[in-house]
Amino acid sequence: MVSWGSLPQQVASARLWCWHGTKLSYDRAYPLIAVLSELHTNALRHTASGGPCGRVRMEMEGYRGMFWLAVTDDGALPGAVPTVPDLGAGFGLRLVDRLAAGWGWFGLPGHPITVWAVVDPRGGGSPVPAGEPADTARLEVPVRLEVPAQRAAG
Repeated sequence: MVSWGSLPQQVASARLWCWHGTKLSYDRAYPLIAVLSELHTNALRHTASGGPCGRVRMEMEGYRGMFWLAVTDDGALPGAVPTVPDLGAGFGLRLVDRLAAGWGWFGLPGHPITVWAVVDPRGGGSPVPAGEPADTARLEVPVRLEVPAQRAAG
């Protein structure tokens, strides 16, 4: 696990960490880097992770050529209405939905939330149309979560 501070410039450092961790060429690692970048940026923009003393925690594991990554934020901004990740009107999570073989989140609204994604850098992005959630049941990746995973609304 690695932790980053609240500065937006640290997203570039996280991209390098991700790329070097894959041991892949940049073009092969790019889908994973893009997903990680979107999730990191969302944590900084929409949660207390982007505030003073905020942090974003990340994990990444490879398994059978695919990569599981997770980004955990610091919870809701003080005084803000708690939100959860969904496809909504923006493009960030739609990009994640298209590049990832599956994604979702767990945690309690208002508290730290972990958004995870499984990415196949060999081109195994989601085969479903944009806006439709990918079916994570078909993935052959180890499930390490100790709490029930919640599916992002579609």
